[in-house]
Amino acid sequence: MQRIPLHHAKAGMKIAQEIKNDDGHVLCGPGVELTSSLIERLAKSDIHVIIVEGHPVELPGEKKITERLKELEERFAKVKSDPVLRAIMKLIAEQMIEQEKR
Repeated sequence: MQRIPLHHAKAGMKIAQEIKNDDGHVLCGPGVELTSSLIERLAKSDIHVIIVEGHPVELPGEKKITERLKELEERFAKVKSDPVLRAIMKLIAEQMIEQEKR
């Protein structure tokens, strides 16, 4: 699952979470496939950010999963002998990987 600016959206991407307007009305539900006309309608509805399935866009300044996992490993390097903290690190890594798949 990835949060992206609407101007990065492309036809064929799928919505991961419902999109609501400022009044709280649902404009699109999860699983809806974007089309160019739907993207235009969302822009006209003043929608600037959407959440899509997967991780289809590399945004400037965004780190890849491999970089994020390496940083996590470095953060826990000093406590890797502690089994509880090592288990916590493993759970965090698994969560990061799972989020990347969505």
